[in-house]
Parts: sequence; structure tokens; C-alpha cells
Amino acid sequence: MGKDEVQIITVLMGLGHVRAAYALKDISNRDIIIYGSRKTTSPKEYKIWRRFRKTYYFLSRSERIPIIGKYLLAPMEALEDIEPYYPVRDMSKPNLPVKYLNYLIKKKGFCAGLKEKFKGKNVYLVHTFYATAVAMDNKRKEGNKNYLLICDTDFNRVWVPINPDKSRIKYLAPCQQVRRRLLSYGVKEENIFLTGFPLPRENIGSRNNLEILKEDLWKRLLKLDPKNSFLSIYKNSVFNWLNKKALPRRRKDHFSLTFAIGGAGAQVEMVDKILKSLKEKIKNGKVNLLLSAGIQKRVFETILGYINSHGLIEYLDKSIFIIFDSDVYKYLNKFNKAMRKTDVLWTKPSELSFYAGLGIPILIAPPIGPQERSNKKWLIKIHAGIEPPGPPEYAHQWLFDLREDGVLAEAAWSGFLQVKKLGSYEIEDIIKSKISEKARRNS
Repeated sequence: MGKDEVQIITVLMGLGHVRAAYALKDISNRDIIIYGSRKTTSPKEYKIWRRFRKTYYFLSRSERIPIIGKYLLAPMEALEDIEPYYPVRDMSKPNLPVKYLNYLIKKKGFCAGLKEKFKGKNVYLVHTFYATAVAMDNKRKEGNKNYLLICDTDFNRVWVPINPDKSRIKYLAPCQQVRRRLLSYGVKEENIFLTGFPLPRENIGSRNNLEILKEDLWKRLLKLDPKNSFLSIYKNSVFNWLNKKALPRRRKDHFSLTFAIGGAGAQVEMVDKILKSLKEKIKNGKVNLLLSAGIQKRVFETILGYINSHGLIEYLDKSIFIIFDSDVYKYLNKFNKAMRKTDVLWTKPSELSFYAGLGIPILIAPPIGPQERSNKKWLIKIHAGIEPPGPPEYAHQWLFDLREDGVLAEAAWSGFLQVKKLGSYEIEDIIKSKISEKARRNS
């Protein structure tokens, strides 16, 4: 495959779109383009992107503002609203966000720098955000070179251009519901590829053996099922899938919980409640707590303050760990490494919902926005996600009950079986086949 012919393009709007792009880093020799920064756009276009980001971050954090938060969140809800899929019908008519995006691209020069950069270039573009893909769709003659990855289990009409029947965008769908929704929005079936979300290869191993994933899952199941509540029923299936023959005589009597704070810093206040609840369990060595702070220094400092206020600073880097780096790629690398040590992932149902495919049970924090509510429904439907049975203040009670009853182990196993895991490999195969096809035509 000509890796120089592939360019990954994303935006920094939270961490989800960059996370997806980072998982695809191996399919290209080019540096990932994070579009919308001062470096990648003109001063005029940068103002539009800055307004987009400020609005996104403000609204993402506004839900936690007492009384008025839900009203501040309403504009984002309206823009991202997802119509009910049933009854199945034609939903190809453009809505207001589609028309507004079309106006920005055609009248205000939105993504003009990107179009100019790749004008006449023989490069396959893989986008993880709709705006850049739609902008390139308006200009590029060779439609088989513009790919768009959907990063949720359902999504707004804005991800599809104003005239879907004329669009040449190739869509990469993480699950069947996305495929169905694309068809209802008027996307041609031949332009849809069901690939799965691109999970990090360093957490999977080879595509044929999944050796890293399987070994990590085996260790996780042993820690999540101390009384064999799950394994007493599913032992043979687990042995068969993970190439094991017997349960070990001794097991570790602790497990690791990761709480992931949203890229906008949403729900950081939950850390205070979780630390207060798990304080004694941390001191007694019953649980390790990993706190994913993202790339914002203020979030890191807030978490550090919480740890200090609960008298747990001596446990930092021993049984409490903070995952943080101001460099987004270094942060994602640290996060992926942390997932190999994680037994339970507590997060709002963002794109991290797809990490259930690594055999990690998802504890579902309150969702923000329509996409996350859809992701929550999907996680519960496939039995890979669990809505906490009590508030965070009592996690020291219900979290350990879920573990003792084998519920967490069962969710881990269901995620492993139900969620597509080979998205990064599948996407590489699709583009490789197109490059090979082009080479044959030109030979």
C-alpha cells in the first residue's frame, strides 16, 4: 500500500475525532492534519473554527451549571438532534445544520485552506469530522478518494452533504445502525463500508490472533470475577476463545478502575465524589484508580487538588494515577497503554463506547447530547455497558457488588463478542484495494 498516498484529517473538538484519527496512524506515512488551528487555516477561517470550538467547549461544560445548565445546552442539542429511526423513511431532505454548513463552505470560505492544499493532489483523504469531508466533496473530481469515518452509533443529518445522491464521499461505519442511518439519509449503498470503529492496534495485536487483546481480557476476567459467578457458567466459552485450559489457583484481589473525563473537561467534578467514596478501598489496596485528565492543564490541576483534599497525595503514582499530557498524541499513547491495565472504564458514552470491543466493561456516566444518548442505548442493548445502580458517592458499595456478582465480567465478555474490533485493519484494506485498483488501471 502506498502510505504516502493516504492523509488522515481530523479536528480538535473534544478528543473523540482525534482519538479515531490516531488509531489510523499506521495506514499513512504522513503526519495527521488537525485542521482548524492557526497553523492550518487563514486568519479569516480560523475565526470560524475558534467560534465553533468555544461554543462546543462551553456547551459541553454547561450541563453542570445549576438550574440554567440544561437551557444553555439546548442550542447544541438542537443542532445535533437525531430524529427517531423508526418508522423507516426517507430522511434525505437537508435540515438547518446541513444548510448552514453548506453556506459556510460556499460563502464564507470554510475549509478553503484544506481545499487549496489538496487541489490537484493524488491523495486519499480519511476524515473523522464531517465538515472537512463535505468541503472536499464539493471540489474533488475523484470521489473514491474522500472517506469519512462516523465516530458514534448514530448521528445527525449534517454528516451527509446537501445533495446525498450526488455525493462521492465514502463512509466508514462503526456499526449496523450507522449503515442504516446513512441509507435513510440518501447515501448510496455502494458508498458505505461497515468497518467498525478503529481501535488502537497496540491494544489488539495481529488481526488474525488478537494476542494482546485476548491476554489482557483473560487477566481482566480473573480480576473481575473473584467468586467465579461469571466463569462458572461461561468457562468453556472463555477457554475456547482465549486459548486457555484451566483457572489459576491464586488470583490478585484487586482491580483497576479508570474514570475518563471528557475532552472539554465535562464531569471533572465527579472525580471528587469518586475519590471520597473509594478512599478507604484505595488505602487498603483493593482498587487502583486511574484518572484520565485529557490535555487541559486546568483539568489536571483540578484533579490534583481533589486528590490532595482527600489526603491521598501519598498514593499518587502508587494506586492513583493521572493520565495527562498537553500534547494530544502523547496523551492518547498514554491512554491506550492505560487501557491494557484497566479492568473497568467509567466514562460518558462518547466514542470510548467502542472500547468495549477490547473486552473492557463500560460504566456509563451521564451522557451529554443526542449522540451519547444513542451510544448509551447501544451499550446497554449489547450488554457491554452498565448504568451505575447508585450515585458516585456510594461507588465503594455498588461497584464491588457488581464485581462480586460477575456483572462486570459479563459486560467485558459481551463487549468482546459483540463489538467489531478490527476497524483500523478494515479501513486500511479498503483504501489499499482502491490504490491497487488505480495502479492496475494506470499500468
